[in-house]
Amino acid sequence: MADVPKLLEELSSLTLLEATELAEILKKKWRPPEVSLADIKRDLPHWPDAVIELWLFYLANRNAGDTGWPPPEPLGNHAWAAILGYRPLSWWREVSWKRETTDCGFANLCPGTKVIVAQVLMEKASGTIDEETGRRFKKGADYLMKNGVFEKPLVAIRLPDGLSILDGNHRISAFCGLQETPAELLEPRGLKKPALEQDLWIGTHNGGEVPLDYPPGL
Repeated sequence: MADVPKLLEELSSLTLLEATELAEILKKKWRPPEVSLADIKRDLPHWPDAVIELWLFYLANRNAGDTGWPPPEPLGNHAWAAILGYRPLSWWREVSWKRETTDCGFANLCPGTKVIVAQVLMEKASGTIDEETGRRFKKGADYLMKNGVFEKPLVAIRLPDGLSILDGNHRISAFCGLQETPAELLEPRGLKKPALEQDLWIGTHNGGEVPLDYPPGL
């Protein structure tokens, strides 16, 4: 827990210039979200709040500022196009969600997610992983080793050739990496090898359709 009196003392000793600079940093770093969960829920009224919060809410407010809400229709070349699997918002309204416990092993992932996982693990092993990816990978791995489960359920669509992870690619990469780690290396340190079956949100389109890998017509 933070030492509040000490923190207040340090803040009170700041010069006016230092205080102004700190205020600007905090303003940029902790700006309130421009898109609320209610804004997204208005367009996807039947979606569970948890799925919106885990997946779309963060992306609608990401620092790049290239998403916002709602996505345009048609999507065209907008940033939402690839995120939404080149399917418009009207298509996603026909997706229903269910919490399931399912095998998340590498063999049960779709080819697209396998490529992402393999890339992250290769960069991790070679030391070429970027700082943000490394931080998120480590956070996911640390939680999995201590608790044996994901900190929050992944969000996925089940395709004919495996699970497509919509939210949680860093965590599924950490998960797959840990599956290759012998339990005897973890247990003496009080750590756990996560079970293959994990809790996920699984989406299913009412018409049996799936997201696309490329824009229609390519």
